[in-house]
Amino acid sequence: MKRLRLLPIALVPAVVLGLAACSGSGSSGSSATPSASSSASAAAIRSCPKPGKSSEAVDVSGAFGGTTAPTVKFDAGLSASKPQASTVVQGKGTALKDGEFAQVSYSVYQASDAKKLGTVGFDTGNPQVLSVGGAGFGALLACANIGDRVVAVGQSSALGFNTGGEIVVVADVIAQTPTKANGTPQPQDPKLPTVKDKADGEPEITIPSGVPAPSKTAVEVLKQGSGAAIAEGDTALVQYKGVVYDGGKEFDSSWSKGAPTTFTISEGSLIKGFVTGLVGQKIGSQVLIVATAEDAYGANPPEGSDIPKNAPLVFVVDILAKS
Repeated sequence: MKRLRLLPIALVPAVVLGLAACSGSGSSGSSATPSASSSASAAAIRSCPKPGKSSEAVDVSGAFGGTTAPTVKFDAGLSASKPQASTVVQGKGTALKDGEFAQVSYSVYQASDAKKLGTVGFDTGNPQVLSVGGAGFGALLACANIGDRVVAVGQSSALGFNTGGEIVVVADVIAQTPTKANGTPQPQDPKLPTVKDKADGEPEITIPSGVPAPSKTAVEVLKQGSGAAIAEGDTALVQYKGVVYDGGKEFDSSWSKGAPTTFTISEGSLIKGFVTGLVGQKIGSQVLIVATAEDAYGANPPEGSDIPKNAPLVFVVDILAKS
């Protein structure tokens, strides 16, 4: 079975300065990968789709958000010229708003023959973190509450997938994903850079005066989360800020870009110090990483990054979710 992935809208930057070991990083998938469509057909879902005969003809059973995908039954040949959506389980959580992020498990079927194309979350990996609003599936989420199970029927492109043809999507909106770390604050080592958060969670980093950078990459948990641990190869949703140790000048920040971003936590995608600092850390944590020049860019910093040669770097990373 082909693996389906929705690309998190507005989470994957075109260029990732200051972190990528080679090219940028982010989510990827097969030729059947769902995506955040910007085509004209995606505009059909910009307003909340209404229930229709097709979406109401889909029978869904099974526990919400369970470890087993729900059982989905419908007659082949369902069709909807405009996207239809029915809420088959009414959630008791808050309504989602544009610009927020939600964790979603979903299964996808071809409407013409009821063939299952794939599933994400449920019994296959973790729920996927998606941004709310815009076009495609994000627009549908903007009409949902946490705890909803939604059945949608429509053209794949209008629903944010690139599978082609008309599809049926059964999605459980599991939880809202925070935009800043919510772990328990921990004591900070005064010999390392200190961090104080602004009201919105953006960290302010202060380099200790007269203290040289550590000779070995240092990692300190500033807030201890309670979620699942990050393993090498995971795709993580994070907020981060990077500054040069000498002088504290910022060279990259998701906060400055206005949204969290996703990284594949692998030395094939990111600098060694960043990977060293995040592997084993738990979701909900805020982590300080002081990377040596050898574990950062050494004598070859990215062009246009304003990172000096052989510069130790400081990162503060809020780990929000993984998928």
